[in-house]
Amino acid sequence: MNLRRSARRLLALTLVSCLCAPLFAQGVSDDDVRLALVYKIARFVTWPASRNLKAAPLRLCFANDEVFELAQKRLTGRSVKERPLQVLYLPTHIVDVSTKCDILYMARTERNRVEELIRLVSNNPILTVSDTPDFVAVGGMVGLSTKSKKVAIRINVAAYESSNLVVSSQLLELAELFDENRRARR
Repeated sequence: MNLRRSARRLLALTLVSCLCAPLFAQGVSDDDVRLALVYKIARFVTWPASRNLKAAPLRLCFANDEVFELAQKRLTGRSVKERPLQVLYLPTHIVDVSTKCDILYMARTERNRVEELIRLVSNNPILTVSDTPDFVAVGGMVGLSTKSKKVAIRINVAAYESSNLVVSSQLLELAELFDENRRARR
């Protein structure tokens, strides 16, 4: 096994164990694991200076009310890079997400709205995350999937580059990179 693959596995194991260890002790749902991943992934992303004010909350938005309620319970009081995390719900009639969110999570149950929501935030410094199948293929930034109790992270290179977000090389090493011009890399 080469050194790079070993380093990726170690990083993945560390990421998942740090995220999920407290949750597994409680008996967790898939949504708990996904929320923990969204929270941890946010720590590997840097927003442009205009959005990265220490005093300003990092706004984590949800398009699904059930996941929103769980996120309020699990993530209220936490912070990311010294910014307090603010959990918000997006009603279905919202038309301007760009000024309301720093992170937008779209649950699998919102698959009918995914493309519409991606269009609303495209080219803005908003991290989009979903567990919807083919999320990165339709323009989402970070796709989450679980196979055989293993979590996979896919990142759409063009989507995060056009958003002016900086994604840590550590996260990029861990993820499968999706490039529209070359389909999937790595």
